[in-house]
Amino acid sequence: MATQATRTVEDSADFLATIIGEESQRGQRVQAGPILRLMVCAAESVAQRHCGCQAVLLGLDRIDLTRVISHMDLVRFDARLVDVGHSSMVVEVRASVQRPMEREFSPSHVGFITMVAVDGAGRPLRELPKLNYDTPLGAEAQALVEHRRAQLAERKQALEWIAARESLRPEDVIEPFQIERYDYLTPQLTTVQVKRPASARRDDGNVRIRAGDLLMWADQVATYTAQRFANNDQAVTISVNDIVFKRPMHRDEHIELFAQVSYVRSHSLEVAVDIILHVPDGGTEFVASIDFLIFNYHRSGLKKKITTGLRFEPGDLAGMRRYLHARTRYNFWKSHPESHLTQSPD
Repeated sequence: MATQATRTVEDSADFLATIIGEESQRGQRVQAGPILRLMVCAAESVAQRHCGCQAVLLGLDRIDLTRVISHMDLVRFDARLVDVGHSSMVVEVRASVQRPMEREFSPSHVGFITMVAVDGAGRPLRELPKLNYDTPLGAEAQALVEHRRAQLAERKQALEWIAARESLRPEDVIEPFQIERYDYLTPQLTTVQVKRPASARRDDGNVRIRAGDLLMWADQVATYTAQRFANNDQAVTISVNDIVFKRPMHRDEHIELFAQVSYVRSHSLEVAVDIILHVPDGGTEFVASIDFLIFNYHRSGLKKKITTGLRFEPGDLAGMRRYLHARTRYNFWKSHPESHLTQSPD
């Protein structure tokens, strides 16, 4: 790819809009997977308009989905480029929703998605067009970049102390809640394991699986894991934590999703989904871990207490560290309301 001229934020800005979900489920809440998939599609469009080639998902910042989006709502995703590196591009995606009986769109959630420009063989391309910030949208984008970098650094710093702990005791880790638990399970007893081909279709000429599809599958597995743990089919994802993918996924590979409950509060829980690729030569590769914060609703729409708790064996250092990561992330999120559009219902 030849070096491109400098471009503005306005040059590549784009949007997607769709009536989401199924008519048969009108009025019911849409799960997070289809929303995440559309957000990634919007980011792909903007990144490819800027670089003039294919772009694949590298990662996404925490996305909060506490605003309800229902089946047959009109959802709009406005996307714009805010930062460009040597081969990576950061796209801000803002979602808004309009219900059938409303005249205006209401803000729903915001996400920052990192894409990488690649050639036909999947190798990163360098020397992307530079981003010109000397426009009205450019000035906003530059301010967003600085705010995002500061938040990422603060979130990283908040978790650093956990890795330094060489030993942990269950009684020092588990957060006390004033709620009656009728059962306690170890993370291992909450495991849900799914393995499937990446894709059986090859008719589009693209050997890589789209990451938006993978996020939708992972959300399905996380939601099932949470519903099984809470014994309630009304549990839904309200947040997805920071994700970094180690490499693209190809259609001749098999994807294993390994899910466990890692953290439980009064009305919400976190499920960690590890993504493992099974390659044609028989080997396996760890690609990413995704943490889904899932809220437990009653059929009436009110919050419902979770009566199953987590317990840890004394030697389960990895499980206790994961619990502490989730607990620290949650407390950080609650203490930084400026980082998301709405507060958690928990």
